[in-house]
Amino acid sequence: MSSDHELELKERVENSLQFIDNLEISIPELLYTQGGMALQEGASAAVDAGSVVAFTDTLNGQQKSDVLNSTLLAQLAANKKFDREQNTLNWYKFYSSVLEQVGWVVPSFQFARLQAAGSRFTVDRAAITLLQAIASPAEISVVQAAINALRGLQDKDHRVVLFESSSHTETLGNFQIATCGVSQSDTVVMKIGAFFFSTTERVTRVLFFSFPRAGTTLQQSRETLTLNEDVYRQVRDAVIKKLGDRATKFIDDLDI
Repeated sequence: MSSDHELELKERVENSLQFIDNLEISIPELLYTQGGMALQEGASAAVDAGSVVAFTDTLNGQQKSDVLNSTLLAQLAANKKFDREQNTLNWYKFYSSVLEQVGWVVPSFQFARLQAAGSRFTVDRAAITLLQAIASPAEISVVQAAINALRGLQDKDHRVVLFESSSHTETLGNFQIATCGVSQSDTVVMKIGAFFFSTTERVTRVLFFSFPRAGTTLQQSRETLTLNEDVYRQVRDAVIKKLGDRATKFIDDLDI
């Protein structure tokens, strides 16, 4: 590594550590006792506040933890800065900026309205269709398994309560569906589908709710993010410290 690159990396890490230290994050009230994080080896998945994140078997436990912690930090910080459902575009801008500060390379989220066929549609199918354009078959397989696992849970299951309470209110919502793998260069890559909506009916289980096409506006974006682990490993402890016990409160394993 050249001295110029080392100096640039050191300066970036110092700026990131200062940013994390000054960051304010929201602390929503939770109404249940949570389980644990998805750190086991092999394919796995987790609810991460208002996100569902799936992992192929190419990631190790530390990499999974890094993905879950960094995306949780970005969500909670964006929640503090902007109303998640009412000021969504600014929410996503700040969400992206937090991810960039901790080491993710993040394209600009470009949203487009979902053009659904028929009089009603469900978001679980829309999410898979969206991600199929950028994700590998293995990545699609694990994210489909994660969605199926969530579908199979009872309404009062703590993972359902966590995701539903974090991702939407009665008629407005903002959530993410992501699948992660490792590239040939051993870089953590996250393919993410980002969604926000307004509708005329009271939403229950958001991924499986039958939305009325005529009364719903659903915006979606698909992006590919990569993690600069040279940066993240140097800010990892600061992210963990900032989250405190929120990582165990807002992240919970899905059995796939």
